[in-house]
Amino acid sequence: MQVLITALVAVGGVVLVCGAAYGYLVHSPKPVEPRLSAPVTADTITVADRTRTYRAFVPADLPPGAPLLFVLHGSQQDGKTIRTATGYGFDKLAERHKFAVVYPDGYKRGWNDGRTAAVTPARKEDIDDEGLIAALVERFRQRHGIDPARVLVTGFSNGGQMAFRLAARTPERIAAIAVIGAGLPTPDQWAVTELKSPLPVLLIAGTSDPIMPYDGGEASIFGFQKRGTVLSAEATARVFAEVNGITHPPTSWPPTPFGGKGDADGPSVIETRYTQPGKPPVVAFTVTGGGHTIPNPDYRFPRLMGRTDHTLDAPAAIWGFFSETLRADVPPRP
Repeated sequence: MQVLITALVAVGGVVLVCGAAYGYLVHSPKPVEPRLSAPVTADTITVADRTRTYRAFVPADLPPGAPLLFVLHGSQQDGKTIRTATGYGFDKLAERHKFAVVYPDGYKRGWNDGRTAAVTPARKEDIDDEGLIAALVERFRQRHGIDPARVLVTGFSNGGQMAFRLAARTPERIAAIAVIGAGLPTPDQWAVTELKSPLPVLLIAGTSDPIMPYDGGEASIFGFQKRGTVLSAEATARVFAEVNGITHPPTSWPPTPFGGKGDADGPSVIETRYTQPGKPPVVAFTVTGGGHTIPNPDYRFPRLMGRTDHTLDAPAAIWGFFSETLRADVPPRP
């Protein structure tokens, strides 16, 4: 009997420890949903004989010719989870600034991005995700009068890699991209047409990202399930600056070298801008100590993914960048 009691106590201790570890490392409290002028809708669309799903928020008084923003989730996420993971920031911005926002669901929770080492079902089955974006643009043009020349794409992790693919393959359909937690694949890992067309680009990277190495190298799931090699955050920004024809040196604020990881008393976020008159800009945010997360003031990613920075409001910074580029008088892309 005593042996049984001892065993039960030991099992109970293990359960408590596992529960505490889950609560600390994995659990993430859901933020309060905002009050909006219209409901967030769920719908389907058929692309290449497949039924695809998505969520969308369209403000009740959306004006004709409004921008359309896509938010592409990471692997093992979907449109619902990325909406939560951004603290509903894009919904609130869409309400305030009058644009439509769409959260598509990747095929089996992933995207057919441009990496040869990608292992998502979408990549393995060569799912037409480019066609999905094009079909959704046309649907929202017909239903809500959005401007096809003002299509914007934000992507996180696998969704960021998908944004890179769209920038390489269909740049004529996109006004700008913003990518969080993803570096460009190294040339030997790049499975699609190389980047050729200038495009405004914003990048956000954490220096302590456990999945997408800030300094470049092998991307992996915590050291397991390798995902191929990627360029560093700095090299990724410089590639886009070169494609955009920017030859001026970058400037940073606070004024520290790109990639300066700072210290405990230093700035948590460094903004580096590659700009030149008449050229689409490239802006890169370095989040000191940031993990594989989306910085925002209202949602904390699971601690397993690293630190979530709350000083940078990524949705607000992204929309500010997009607004700036939509207003900018830059030459049309070829």
